[in-house]
Amino acid sequence: MRRNKDILKIVLITLIAIFLMVGIAAVLLAGHRRSLQKEQKKQEALAALEKVPTAAPSPVVTITPAATATPTPKPKATPTPTPVPTLKPAFNPDEYMDVWYSPDGLASMDIYDLNQNSVSFFFTQTNKKGSRVSEADVTAEVAGNAAQFTFTDSFGSTASGRLIFDNGSLSAKISTISQAEGISVCPNVNAVMLRERPEMEWELEIPEPTEAPTPVPENPDPENPDPDNTQGGQNGTLAGDYFFPESDSRYLTDEELSSYSSSDLELAKNEIYARHGRKFVTERIADYFNSKSWYQGTIDPESFDAQQESVFNEYEIANIDKIAQWEQKKRSEGN
Repeated sequence: MRRNKDILKIVLITLIAIFLMVGIAAVLLAGHRRSLQKEQKKQEALAALEKVPTAAPSPVVTITPAATATPTPKPKATPTPTPVPTLKPAFNPDEYMDVWYSPDGLASMDIYDLNQNSVSFFFTQTNKKGSRVSEADVTAEVAGNAAQFTFTDSFGSTASGRLIFDNGSLSAKISTISQAEGISVCPNVNAVMLRERPEMEWELEIPEPTEAPTPVPENPDPENPDPDNTQGGQNGTLAGDYFFPESDSRYLTDEELSSYSSSDLELAKNEIYARHGRKFVTERIADYFNSKSWYQGTIDPESFDAQQESVFNEYEIANIDKIAQWEQKKRSEGN
Protein backbone atom coordinates (compact mmCIF):
# COMPACT_ATOMS: atom_id res chain seq x y z
CA MET A 1 0.00 0.00 0.00
CA ARG A 2 2.77 2.37 0.90
CA ARG A 3 4.55 1.55 -2.32
CA ASN A 4 1.48 2.41 -4.36
CA LYS A 5 1.30 5.85 -2.68
CA ASP A 6 4.92 6.53 -3.51
CA ILE A 7 4.30 5.56 -7.13
CA LEU A 8 1.33 7.93 -7.30
CA LYS A 9 3.39 10.80 -5.86
CA ILE A 10 6.11 10.20 -8.46
CA VAL A 11 3.55 10.12 -11.30
CA LEU A 12 1.88 13.33 -9.99
CA ILE A 13 5.19 15.18 -9.75
CA THR A 14 6.12 14.01 -13.26
CA LEU A 15 2.79 15.29 -14.68
CA ILE A 16 3.23 18.66 -12.99
CA ALA A 17 6.74 19.01 -14.39
CA ILE A 18 5.55 18.14 -17.88
CA PHE A 19 2.69 20.72 -17.59
CA LEU A 20 5.10 23.44 -16.54
CA MET A 21 7.53 22.64 -19.35
CA VAL A 22 4.74 22.73 -21.93
CA GLY A 23 3.53 26.12 -20.59
CA ILE A 24 7.03 27.61 -20.68
CA ALA A 25 7.57 26.34 -24.20
CA ALA A 26 4.29 27.90 -25.35
CA VAL A 27 5.25 31.28 -23.86
CA LEU A 28 8.69 31.20 -25.53
CA LEU A 29 7.15 30.25 -28.87
CA ALA A 30 4.67 33.14 -28.71
CA GLY A 31 7.44 35.60 -27.90
CA HIS A 32 9.53 34.32 -30.81
CA ARG A 33 6.62 34.78 -33.19
CA ARG A 34 6.11 38.38 -32.06
CA SER A 35 9.80 39.12 -32.62
CA LEU A 36 9.62 37.71 -36.15
CA GLN A 37 6.56 39.83 -36.94
CA LYS A 38 8.25 43.03 -35.71
CA GLU A 39 11.37 42.32 -37.77
CA GLN A 40 9.26 41.66 -40.87
CA LYS A 41 7.37 44.96 -40.49
CA LYS A 42 10.67 46.81 -40.03
CA GLN A 43 12.09 45.35 -43.25
CA GLU A 44 8.93 46.25 -45.19
CA ALA A 45 9.11 49.86 -43.96
CA LEU A 46 12.76 50.24 -45.03
CA ALA A 47 11.95 48.84 -48.48
CA ALA A 48 9.10 51.33 -48.90
CA LEU A 49 11.40 54.28 -48.02
CA GLU A 50 13.93 53.27 -50.69
CA LYS A 51 11.25 53.43 -53.40
CA VAL A 52 10.30 57.12 -52.58
CA PRO A 53 11.86 59.48 -55.27
CA THR A 54 14.28 62.16 -54.03
CA ALA A 55 12.81 65.67 -54.46
CA ALA A 56 14.92 68.33 -56.26
CA PRO A 57 15.83 71.32 -54.12
CA SER A 58 13.46 74.24 -54.59
CA PRO A 59 14.96 77.48 -55.97
CA VAL A 60 15.34 80.34 -53.53
CA VAL A 61 12.86 83.08 -54.38
CA THR A 62 13.73 86.65 -53.41
CA ILE A 63 10.62 88.50 -52.30
CA THR A 64 10.56 92.26 -52.71
CA PRO A 65 8.68 93.80 -49.80
CA ALA A 66 5.47 95.50 -50.88
CA ALA A 67 4.76 99.09 -49.98
CA THR A 68 3.17 99.49 -46.60
CA ALA A 69 -0.34 100.95 -46.91
CA THR A 70 -1.23 103.87 -44.70
CA PRO A 71 -4.00 102.67 -42.45
CA THR A 72 -7.32 104.46 -42.84
CA PRO A 73 -8.44 105.86 -39.43
CA LYS A 74 -11.55 104.21 -38.13
CA PRO A 75 -14.33 106.42 -36.75
CA LYS A 76 -14.51 106.33 -32.99
CA ALA A 77 -17.85 105.08 -31.76
CA THR A 78 -19.79 107.38 -29.40
CA PRO A 79 -20.70 105.41 -26.30
CA THR A 80 -24.44 105.13 -25.60
CA PRO A 81 -25.24 106.14 -21.99
CA THR A 82 -26.46 103.25 -19.85
CA PRO A 83 -30.08 103.91 -18.87
CA VAL A 84 -30.63 104.34 -15.14
CA PRO A 85 -33.25 101.82 -14.00
CA THR A 86 -36.27 103.43 -12.38
CA LEU A 87 -37.46 101.61 -9.27
CA LYS A 88 -41.18 101.08 -9.11
CA PRO A 89 -42.66 102.45 -5.87
CA ALA A 90 -43.50 99.77 -3.32
CA PHE A 91 -47.05 101.15 -2.93
CA ASN A 92 -49.27 104.10 -3.80
CA PRO A 93 -49.71 106.33 -0.72
CA ASP A 94 -52.98 107.76 -2.02
CA GLU A 95 -54.63 104.35 -1.64
CA TYR A 96 -54.11 104.33 2.14
CA MET A 97 -55.07 107.81 3.31
CA ASP A 98 -57.98 108.42 5.74
CA VAL A 99 -59.58 106.06 8.26
CA TRP A 100 -59.24 102.26 8.54
CA TYR A 101 -61.12 100.01 11.00
CA SER A 102 -60.40 96.64 12.58
CA PRO A 103 -62.92 93.85 11.76
CA ASP A 104 -64.24 93.93 15.34
CA GLY A 105 -64.80 97.70 15.12
CA LEU A 106 -62.86 98.40 18.32
CA ALA A 107 -59.75 99.93 16.72
CA SER A 108 -59.37 102.64 14.12
CA MET A 109 -56.40 104.15 12.32
CA ASP A 110 -56.62 107.58 10.68
CA ILE A 111 -53.65 107.89 8.29
CA TYR A 112 -53.15 111.60 7.67
CA ASP A 113 -49.61 111.61 6.22
CA LEU A 114 -47.94 108.87 4.16
CA ASN A 115 -45.09 108.63 1.67
CA GLN A 116 -42.38 106.14 0.71
CA ASN A 117 -40.30 107.16 3.77
CA SER A 118 -42.71 107.73 6.66
CA VAL A 119 -46.27 107.32 7.89
CA SER A 120 -48.27 109.29 10.48
CA PHE A 121 -51.60 108.16 11.86
CA PHE A 122 -53.95 108.67 14.81
CA PHE A 123 -54.77 105.38 16.55
CA THR A 124 -57.76 104.64 18.82
CA GLN A 125 -58.81 101.50 20.67
CA THR A 126 -62.09 101.30 22.61
CA ASN A 127 -63.69 98.76 24.90
CA LYS A 128 -66.80 96.88 23.73
CA LYS A 129 -69.12 99.59 25.08
CA GLY A 130 -67.12 102.44 23.63
CA SER A 131 -66.91 104.11 27.03
CA ARG A 132 -63.11 104.07 27.32
CA VAL A 133 -60.76 105.00 24.51
CA SER A 134 -57.01 104.47 24.19
CA GLU A 135 -55.47 107.08 21.86
CA ALA A 136 -52.06 107.72 20.33
CA ASP A 137 -50.54 109.88 17.60
CA VAL A 138 -47.89 107.74 15.85
CA THR A 139 -45.17 108.54 13.32
CA ALA A 140 -42.93 105.77 11.95
CA GLU A 141 -40.35 105.17 9.22
CA VAL A 142 -41.39 103.19 6.12
CA ALA A 143 -39.04 100.61 4.59
CA GLY A 144 -40.25 99.09 1.32
CA ASN A 145 -43.93 98.43 1.92
CA ALA A 146 -43.81 98.07 5.72
CA ALA A 147 -43.48 100.25 8.82
CA GLN A 148 -42.54 99.29 12.39
CA PHE A 149 -43.13 101.46 15.44
CA THR A 150 -43.61 101.75 19.20
CA PHE A 151 -45.80 104.26 21.05
CA THR A 152 -47.34 105.15 24.40
CA ASP A 153 -51.11 105.65 24.45
CA SER A 154 -53.18 108.18 26.38
CA PHE A 155 -53.46 105.81 29.36
CA GLY A 156 -49.69 105.25 29.57
CA SER A 157 -49.60 101.75 28.06
CA THR A 158 -46.68 101.01 25.74
CA ALA A 159 -47.29 99.12 22.50
CA SER A 160 -45.38 98.03 19.41
CA GLY A 161 -46.68 97.27 15.95
CA ARG A 162 -46.21 96.83 12.23
CA LEU A 163 -48.11 97.99 9.14
CA ILE A 164 -47.91 96.35 5.69
CA PHE A 165 -49.10 98.19 2.57
CA ASP A 166 -49.97 95.53 -0.02
CA ASN A 167 -51.78 96.40 -3.27
CA GLY A 168 -54.33 98.63 -1.56
CA SER A 169 -54.73 96.30 1.42
CA LEU A 170 -53.57 97.40 4.89
CA SER A 171 -52.49 94.77 7.42
CA ALA A 172 -51.91 95.86 11.03
CA LYS A 173 -50.41 94.00 13.95
CA ILE A 174 -50.28 96.00 17.21
CA SER A 175 -49.81 94.51 20.67
CA THR A 176 -49.26 95.94 24.15
CA ILE A 177 -45.78 95.60 25.64
CA SER A 178 -46.50 97.22 29.01
CA GLN A 179 -50.08 97.80 30.22
CA ALA A 180 -50.80 100.76 32.47
CA GLU A 181 -51.92 99.82 35.96
CA GLY A 182 -55.68 99.67 36.45
CA ILE A 183 -56.43 100.12 32.72
CA SER A 184 -58.50 97.51 30.92
CA VAL A 185 -58.29 99.06 27.43
CA CYS A 186 -54.99 98.76 25.59
CA PRO A 187 -53.84 98.58 21.94
CA ASN A 188 -54.54 95.16 20.42
CA VAL A 189 -54.96 94.63 16.66
CA ASN A 190 -53.97 91.72 14.39
CA ALA A 191 -55.99 91.86 11.19
CA VAL A 192 -56.48 93.19 7.69
CA MET A 193 -58.06 96.59 8.22
CA LEU A 194 -61.37 97.65 6.66
CA ARG A 195 -62.51 100.87 5.01
CA GLU A 196 -66.01 100.62 6.49
CA ARG A 197 -66.48 100.42 10.23
CA PRO A 198 -68.52 97.33 11.25
CA GLU A 199 -71.64 97.97 13.29
CA MET A 200 -71.21 97.11 16.95
CA GLU A 201 -73.71 95.15 19.01
CA TRP A 202 -74.21 97.96 21.50
CA GLU A 203 -74.97 100.38 18.67
CA LEU A 204 -77.99 98.29 17.70
CA GLU A 205 -79.55 99.27 21.01
CA ILE A 206 -79.43 102.98 20.19
CA PRO A 207 -82.76 104.26 18.84
CA GLU A 208 -82.75 106.15 15.58
CA PRO A 209 -82.08 109.83 16.34
CA THR A 210 -85.06 112.10 16.05
CA GLU A 211 -85.01 115.81 15.54
CA ALA A 212 -86.15 117.39 18.77
CA PRO A 213 -85.23 120.54 20.67
CA THR A 214 -82.82 120.15 23.53
CA PRO A 215 -84.95 119.94 26.69
CA VAL A 216 -84.42 122.56 29.34
CA PRO A 217 -83.48 120.85 32.63
CA GLU A 218 -85.80 121.44 35.54
CA ASN A 219 -84.49 123.55 38.35
CA PRO A 220 -85.53 122.16 41.73
CA ASP A 221 -84.41 125.35 43.49
CA PRO A 222 -86.50 128.36 42.32
CA GLU A 223 -84.40 130.70 44.46
CA ASN A 224 -81.27 129.79 42.46
CA PRO A 225 -82.24 129.94 38.76
CA ASP A 226 -78.64 129.27 37.61
CA PRO A 227 -77.20 126.50 39.84
CA ASP A 228 -74.45 125.61 37.36
CA ASN A 229 -73.44 129.25 36.91
CA THR A 230 -73.69 129.00 33.10
CA GLN A 231 -74.62 132.68 32.79
CA GLY A 232 -71.51 133.91 34.55
CA GLY A 233 -70.78 134.53 38.22
CA GLN A 234 -68.20 134.09 40.91
CA ASN A 235 -66.70 130.97 39.30
CA GLY A 236 -65.85 132.96 36.17
CA THR A 237 -67.67 130.66 33.72
CA LEU A 238 -69.38 132.10 30.64
CA ALA A 239 -72.48 131.01 28.73
CA GLY A 240 -71.59 128.10 26.44
CA ASP A 241 -68.54 127.01 28.46
CA TYR A 242 -70.16 123.60 29.02
CA PHE A 243 -71.82 121.24 26.59
CA PHE A 244 -73.89 119.69 29.37
CA PRO A 245 -73.45 121.58 32.65
CA GLU A 246 -75.82 119.19 34.47
CA SER A 247 -74.26 115.91 33.22
CA ASP A 248 -73.22 115.11 36.80
CA SER A 249 -76.75 115.41 38.17
CA ARG A 250 -79.12 113.96 35.56
CA TYR A 251 -79.21 111.40 32.76
CA LEU A 252 -78.70 112.82 29.27
CA THR A 253 -81.23 111.83 26.59
CA ASP A 254 -80.81 110.51 23.05
CA GLU A 255 -82.73 113.48 21.67
CA GLU A 256 -80.29 116.09 22.98
CA LEU A 257 -77.19 114.06 22.05
CA SER A 258 -78.37 113.43 18.48
CA SER A 259 -77.91 117.08 17.47
CA TYR A 260 -74.12 117.08 18.02
CA SER A 261 -71.29 115.93 15.73
CA SER A 262 -68.85 113.17 16.69
CA SER A 263 -66.14 115.80 17.33
CA ASP A 264 -68.39 117.77 19.71
CA LEU A 265 -69.52 114.59 21.46
CA GLU A 266 -65.89 113.64 22.06
CA LEU A 267 -65.38 116.96 23.82
CA ALA A 268 -68.66 116.58 25.72
CA LYS A 269 -67.55 113.18 26.99
CA ASN A 270 -64.15 114.49 28.07
CA GLU A 271 -65.88 117.47 29.69
CA ILE A 272 -66.95 115.11 32.48
CA TYR A 273 -63.31 114.10 32.99
CA ALA A 274 -62.09 117.68 32.79
CA ARG A 275 -64.38 118.78 35.64
CA HIS A 276 -62.46 116.47 37.94
CA GLY A 277 -59.05 117.89 36.88
CA ARG A 278 -57.84 115.21 34.44
CA LYS A 279 -55.08 116.27 32.04
CA PHE A 280 -55.25 115.36 28.34
CA VAL A 281 -52.63 114.03 25.94
CA THR A 282 -54.42 114.68 22.66
CA GLU A 283 -53.47 118.21 21.58
CA ARG A 284 -56.90 119.19 20.22
CA ILE A 285 -58.68 118.18 23.43
CA ALA A 286 -56.02 119.71 25.68
CA ASP A 287 -56.15 123.04 23.81
CA TYR A 288 -59.95 123.12 24.03
CA PHE A 289 -60.14 122.69 27.80
CA ASN A 290 -57.12 124.89 28.50
CA SER A 291 -59.12 127.70 26.91
CA LYS A 292 -61.88 127.29 29.54
CA SER A 293 -61.65 129.43 32.64
CA TRP A 294 -63.14 126.73 34.85
CA TYR A 295 -60.67 124.01 33.84
CA GLN A 296 -57.82 123.15 36.18
CA GLY A 297 -55.82 120.17 34.86
CA THR A 298 -53.93 118.85 37.86
CA ILE A 299 -54.07 115.02 37.60
CA ASP A 300 -52.02 112.97 35.14
CA PRO A 301 -54.08 110.65 32.88
CA GLU A 302 -52.48 107.51 34.33
CA SER A 303 -53.20 108.45 37.94
CA PHE A 304 -56.72 109.65 37.16
CA ASP A 305 -57.74 106.58 35.12
CA ALA A 306 -56.46 104.24 37.82
CA GLN A 307 -58.96 105.68 40.31
CA GLN A 308 -61.78 106.96 38.09
CA GLU A 309 -64.23 104.27 39.25
CA SER A 310 -64.31 106.04 42.61
CA VAL A 311 -64.36 109.55 41.11
CA PHE A 312 -67.53 109.50 38.97
CA ASN A 313 -71.06 109.25 40.31
CA GLU A 314 -73.80 107.14 38.72
CA TYR A 315 -75.00 109.97 36.46
CA GLU A 316 -71.51 110.62 35.12
CA ILE A 317 -70.80 106.93 34.45
CA ALA A 318 -74.08 106.48 32.57
CA ASN A 319 -73.62 109.70 30.60
CA ILE A 320 -70.05 108.83 29.59
CA ASP A 321 -71.30 105.52 28.16
CA LYS A 322 -74.21 107.13 26.31
CA ILE A 323 -72.13 109.97 24.85
CA ALA A 324 -69.48 107.46 23.71
CA GLN A 325 -72.14 105.38 21.94
CA TRP A 326 -73.48 108.40 20.08
CA GLU A 327 -69.93 109.55 19.29
CA GLN A 328 -69.13 106.22 17.60
CA LYS A 329 -72.43 106.20 15.75
CA LYS A 330 -71.92 109.71 14.40
CA ARG A 331 -68.32 108.93 13.39
CA SER A 332 -69.40 105.80 11.51
CA GLU A 333 -71.92 107.94 9.61
CA GLY A 334 -69.20 110.46 8.74
CA ASN A 335 -70.63 113.22 10.97
